[in-house]
Amino acid sequence: MSKSRNKTTVSSRRTFLKTAAGVAAGTVLSRTSLGAQAKPAAAAAHAGGFPQINQRFMITPELALQWHTLKATECGPTYAGSTGWKKYTDFLISKMSEFGAVDLDYIEMPYDHYIVEDWPDRRTHMYDSGIAVEKLVSDGKPVPMVASYGMTSGHTPPEGITAQMVYYDPAHPPADADIAGKILVCETAKYPDPPYNNNFLDNYTLTDYEWRSPGKWHPLFVCPPTSVTSSFHSRWVWSQLGRFAAIAIKGKAAGIVHVYDLSPGAALGLTQRSVYTVDGRATLGAEYINCPTLTLDRVNGAKVLADAKAGRRATLTLIARFQQDKGKAIIAHLPGKNYGTPLDEQVLLATHTDAMSLIEENGGFGMIGIMSYFNHIPKAQRDRTIVFYFDCRHFMPGGEGSWPQYDYYHLHPEKVKSIVATIGMEHMGGRQTIEVGSGGNEYTYSKERPEDGGVITSLIDVNNSNIWMVEAIARAATANKWPRVDVKTGRFVTPGVNGGLQGSVKSPMNKGREFNIPGMGLAGDWPGGWTQTFAQVDTEAGMHGFDEHYFVQQVAGLTQMTGEFMRVKPIVIDLGWGDLKSALLNVPDSGFTAASKAATERKALMDQYVTTFRKVEAGAYKDAQAALKTLADNISTSIAAGNQAELKKLVDGQMAKLSKTA
Repeated sequence: MSKSRNKTTVSSRRTFLKTAAGVAAGTVLSRTSLGAQAKPAAAAAHAGGFPQINQRFMITPELALQWHTLKATECGPTYAGSTGWKKYTDFLISKMSEFGAVDLDYIEMPYDHYIVEDWPDRRTHMYDSGIAVEKLVSDGKPVPMVASYGMTSGHTPPEGITAQMVYYDPAHPPADADIAGKILVCETAKYPDPPYNNNFLDNYTLTDYEWRSPGKWHPLFVCPPTSVTSSFHSRWVWSQLGRFAAIAIKGKAAGIVHVYDLSPGAALGLTQRSVYTVDGRATLGAEYINCPTLTLDRVNGAKVLADAKAGRRATLTLIARFQQDKGKAIIAHLPGKNYGTPLDEQVLLATHTDAMSLIEENGGFGMIGIMSYFNHIPKAQRDRTIVFYFDCRHFMPGGEGSWPQYDYYHLHPEKVKSIVATIGMEHMGGRQTIEVGSGGNEYTYSKERPEDGGVITSLIDVNNSNIWMVEAIARAATANKWPRVDVKTGRFVTPGVNGGLQGSVKSPMNKGREFNIPGMGLAGDWPGGWTQTFAQVDTEAGMHGFDEHYFVQQVAGLTQMTGEFMRVKPIVIDLGWGDLKSALLNVPDSGFTAASKAATERKALMDQYVTTFRKVEAGAYKDAQAALKTLADNISTSIAAGNQAELKKLVDGQMAKLSKTA
């Protein structure tokens, strides 16, 4: 519930964590560089690393904009199996052939596709347009504009359904009997009062981190206003739909109207996953409950809320249907020097190709940008094969977790053993949207510089706090002028550099977490605007919501990380090093033999740990074993007996791995 799990570790944590070569010059705290603690070893370790990006091999911003414009104008939403999705994936496949990919494999995915035909005409949301597929009449008066609908919520006949409205008052919620046969009208709950629990902090505030780029940042653990970023509040708003859907389904409501606490621009076309089944789960042939759902913005919804509280009647229309479509995952390979032999090692890149908007699912363009780069490098110089996994389960009902039978590596578990590291990517190149003006009802773009929040933050998920991993990302971001980066290990690993809770990056694209191997994942901090049907190159916030320069900077940084993963020794990125570091940092003061000296003893142990790790980076494995033995001895004297078991197990595990490597 607090901003800091263990304030006594803050001092040593601040001293301990700073990226190599001074790349964190603009971060919140002034800390001693890890590189400065062991410069010769660190320099030697990186001497064999990936060189700086060769700009001649990179895609250009002009080409990136061309690709995205084609997708926005020719494809639009790309739900799996849809016409737009087929055009998008056909384009990607054509580029894979051009950029050297071989041995493409496919997984077909039949599923029940929920379709509302509102693209590409916004008039389908306007009552008096004559072509509306989403309409609401409240107490005899048409609502001028309907924002969107609940995915999988069902349909009405063309004339709609008419019923009494019942307002959902969270202080006095209606009983199921009062909901049955009526249109349940809900509105966004307000933020709770602080202090916030960790789940709230993780989702709706900026949290602590391993490293982040220089620039202006909103204070940690405080809800940022929508005049700064729409990301956090938008997530708070639309995340409530599923709860109201469950209430309506249980109560056998005739339909739902959900009034979002969003401006008209932020709400229009906003769609999110929702599964209208009794148990909230999706499967092929699932029995969906027909409870047609419309969403409204705060302006168009104000009268509806008043009418619902007065028990007035409404007519709700939603023209929609289910049809069985077939998506397809695509797996491609850019061969390394040992491809096709037992010696082949692989770096796995993953994204999804399905969703409603441009930014939400443009990771495919990022992937072929990386493929294009490494196609310039001869196969004999590619130390590892790059595998490209284009999934399409992200916006199938329930998301990836509902469709494990279509996961490539669930079907081919033997292929995981060749993977050394993974990179995920999604939500790239977006400008930050905000709400300003009277009542916050002007939806527009932030006027801040990219490094100060003018673009959506590149949230980077890392499996654990491995020093090499965090420093390599910082180097890649700095070298490629990647302006807005926030690197996190997640809330259950270790406190961040300020001693506070690290949030979790919400992306399933980092397959390393699933496979328990080293990995990282980029998930741009999507505001609601990036899950809006009409948010393509232009959005409801204005023209040109896609920043092609930011996109290319992201691709360059991820390309450098791919190159690093193609060269790094597996022992260096082994998860055990991060686990050991976290375990040392997480020992409470009471876990030391002398609690009063805990800060000093913790720092000494961390210094010894860094010395050990630098020797591993440098390839001096015998020296690393000796240093690790010294660390083990120091643990025996500094840590109370009852707190030594986990640390000794982790040390022994790394010692065994070093013995095999040496």
